Amino acid sequence: MKLRKLIPVAAMAAFAAAGCNPVEEVRLAAEVAGTYSGWSKAEFQYSPTPMASDAQTITVTEETDETVSVNYTSDTWGTFTLTGVTVTESNGTYTLSGSGTTVMGMSAGSQSEYECTLTATVSGTSDFSFVFEVPAVMGGLKITVSPGEVPYGLLISGTYTGVMNMSVMGSAMDPVNDATVSLDATGEKPVLTISSFGMGSMVIENLTVEVTVTEAEDGSYTLAAGDFSAAAGEINVTGSLAGTVSADGNSLTISAEVKPGAMPMSITLAFEGEK
Repeated sequence: MKLRKLIPVAAMAAFAAAGCNPVEEVRLAAEVAGTYSGWSKAEFQYSPTPMASDAQTITVTEETDETVSVNYTSDTWGTFTLTGVTVTESNGTYTLSGSGTTVMGMSAGSQSEYECTLTATVSGTSDFSFVFEVPAVMGGLKITVSPGEVPYGLLISGTYTGVMNMSVMGSAMDPVNDATVSLDATGEKPVLTISSFGMGSMVIENLTVEVTVTEAEDGSYTLAAGDFSAAAGEINVTGSLAGTVSADGNSLTISAEVKPGAMPMSITLAFEGEK
């Protein structure tokens, strides 16, 4: 009898103790709410080299215990707004998934709204990956925002469009407007390609040269190719080249002395362009 009387008393004591120390419910949205800063990589069908941007910011705002809103504004790609983004957790890593819209265009008057999706993983403000996808733009646009700074290879890679000036022994030819120079520094050996150019009846096909890349003290990047020999179509071209890419990766200048085939004099090239 005494035992039977003790059991409910003990149960009540345990219940009371549990009531004094309730289990706190984890609010997943609160765990990921905050500001995330890093760099972005944009991939799309019409460019073999991704476009990179520094100093990107994403804001995640708590909506409910398990949903958030995500806002991302890019100087290049526009404004992304997503609400009702769900948050799940596994082994300390949070997964965000949802859809929304983005407003983008070349100018304020040409902006349009497009559907976009988001998938993200977050383990902390310095360990995250946000992936935005816009299927209807540029054959499928994918933007990945990651912590840290842009790898220099991606920052300076791309196609620069500008003016190419040419001369032989001081005699200048008409400048080539809308000339293009492409730089790919994402591999082990950076390569620079000067688009087809010519003087008079001589036309030199695309010239691709391996270059060395060095970061300068002011944050810009120096390109160099000394005493190179490269094929431009069926013509062998020898020469030397030097150039500079701005610290933000948006501007390129090059100067080169090239000698196509058996031509006795060199052609002096000077290019200035922007992405």
